[in-house]
Amino acid sequence: MPSTRTGADTITALLATADALLAEDPDGDGPLTPAGRARGAAYALRIALETAVDAALAAEEAGLGGLHSMRAKLLCLQHYAGPTRARRAHALWSRLSAACKYHHDELGPTHAQVEAWRVAVAALVTELAAPGAAVEFPQQRGMESSLLKEAPTR
Repeated sequence: MPSTRTGADTITALLATADALLAEDPDGDGPLTPAGRARGAAYALRIALETAVDAALAAEEAGLGGLHSMRAKLLCLQHYAGPTRARRAHALWSRLSAACKYHHDELGPTHAQVEAWRVAVAALVTELAAPGAAVEFPQQRGMESSLLKEAPTR
């Protein structure tokens, strides 16, 4: 029976993969070009971020497992992790997604860009996995207060 990995193990492995791809090739004769290594690291970082978002949503609400679109998950993340974290996650995911795509008329991501994204993904993954990362929103009082005012007192 194959062993199953937890989300944290997968994220750690993906971050290590990105680190290995970003490490300088001392011989320079490997099968990957510097641009290929940067794009591969961007793929690993995007998947790590997606796994962290999935884990954060799974911990909060069992009904969100049916979401398949990352954009929908990022919208839901706004409620569970707060608007600031959700905006950072969305911006980072968008940049990584663009970096993963090959366009013949555009340059790929630079080594420095991918290293900066690596730091940002690691920080965001840590924040999303931290206990108490969920944001408590105040209860809506409009409906409750109107019902209390209309209730007759005895």
